[in-house]
Amino acid sequence: LKRMDYSYIKASPGWVKIGSTVTASSSSSVDFDDIASTYSMYCIIGSNIRPATDNVSFEVNFGTDGSTYAANKTSVFAYDYNNDAGDDSEGGGMSAVSSLDNSTADQNINSNLNNDANEGKGGMLRAYFTELGQGSNDGIYDIYCNVYSYANRIFATRVAGNILSAADCVRFTMSSGNIATGKFTLFGINQ
Repeated sequence: LKRMDYSYIKASPGWVKIGSTVTASSSSSVDFDDIASTYSMYCIIGSNIRPATDNVSFEVNFGTDGSTYAANKTSVFAYDYNNDAGDDSEGGGMSAVSSLDNSTADQNINSNLNNDANEGKGGMLRAYFTELGQGSNDGIYDIYCNVYSYANRIFATRVAGNILSAADCVRFTMSSGNIATGKFTLFGINQ
């Protein structure tokens, strides 16, 4: 058998934590700016996400200069929810209102968040992105989010879409008020 030379491989497959975990505490936004083209895929993990006020939406947008977050996006927003008592399955579906059609608006990730300090802070997300920092259009995002909603429901969403302009910055906000709590960590993914 001939031994293969793999010395040209620079990085092993896997996840690489980039920078420090960002902890939100009454923060107007959580930003990840100037994301380099080092990785073809990125993931942001969020936990203990809670808004400062009830009945708001959790949102994301993209930009290139670290201050303007208004990239054109097209997306589809799917959701499922259930009463927290577990006594009824209320169902779900697709939301045309939360899906975007070549829009610069903030992308809704999840709706009707609860600011309850005990149950509301259980909000979590996994947000996957491609083409960030590549200087090209047509990045992809695929975001999963699960929160305790204002109406005492477990509300799970999946938002998938295209970023139709170059982007190297990601911003998370609430539709109104601050992010009361939350931890956010950026990872680069080698394949």
